Amino acid sequence: MAVKVSRKRRRAVGAREATSGPVTLMGQLLRGLALRQSDEVERARRAMHEPGGEADSMAVIDAAFELAVRRRFVPGADLREIASFVADVRVGFGPTIDVLAMEALIRQALGEDMQVGDLSAKTVIELKCATLVAVHDVLSWSDADIDQLLAEVEALVNEKGFNPAVG
Repeated sequence: MAVKVSRKRRRAVGAREATSGPVTLMGQLLRGLALRQSDEVERARRAMHEPGGEADSMAVIDAAFELAVRRRFVPGADLREIASFVADVRVGFGPTIDVLAMEALIRQALGEDMQVGDLSAKTVIELKCATLVAVHDVLSWSDADIDQLLAEVEALVNEKGFNPAVG
């Protein structure tokens, strides 16, 4: 059975409005996480539970993670630097952070051939979101910095042919 999605929710990501900040629901959720805006996170989560709300959201997470990692680390970064970063993330987010998995995801984003296929989707999402928030904190990004990153993410996702839900 096909799910009918409203025009509002499926308009092109590239059609930015005059307001600042991300237009995709996942971009809004990621912004809320990075800026510790729990009301915005909850609003975006609720909207994503509506029909079509999760459309192409993983593409947004993947692109945000990769761009954030590449802003924090240079390709070929010393493994000790990555391990130190991940250890700090674990301190901040708790012992549930899978250190080896996060290191592997970061190294993969930096172009290394890493095998991460055995991770659950939930684990990958949690690790990528935690990494984005940690990079935001480590680099002391402003609201404008996270908005710029997410604008680049949304443009990249749109260029690749994805059409994430907007809100």
